[in-house]
Amino acid sequence: MPPVDKRLMQYLASLGADPTSLVGWTVHTAQRDGEDVGFVITRGPEIHCLPLVEGKSLTRRNIIGHIAPLLEKFCYVTTRVPIAETDHRLRTALGFEQTWADADCTYWALTRLKYAHKNKGVPPCL
Repeated sequence: MPPVDKRLMQYLASLGADPTSLVGWTVHTAQRDGEDVGFVITRGPEIHCLPLVEGKSLTRRNIIGHIAPLLEKFCYVTTRVPIAETDHRLRTALGFEQTWADADCTYWALTRLKYAHKNKGVPPCL
């Protein structure tokens, strides 16, 4: 397993997880103006974003750059959020809609890019 960024390891520890939890996941470091601003973690159609810098969210280009390939491949993108997390502004701003919840998480899905110009480059799903 390749080395894991210290900031990501701290986040995993806060969840009670360790770097082996990332086996099978792809981790990208998102940048804004040359500065690391977050991690984008994907596996299949599932995506998670971990902001690193308060007040500097991912740019629309970053968002589209990570979500569009998942939409192209799977025709949908999902994420899950611990039930205790109630601030869903980023998810709803991106176009995710809550699909269901269980005792541990809320589950969200997105089927089109909210920020893309007429969803250019993303084929319609049949």
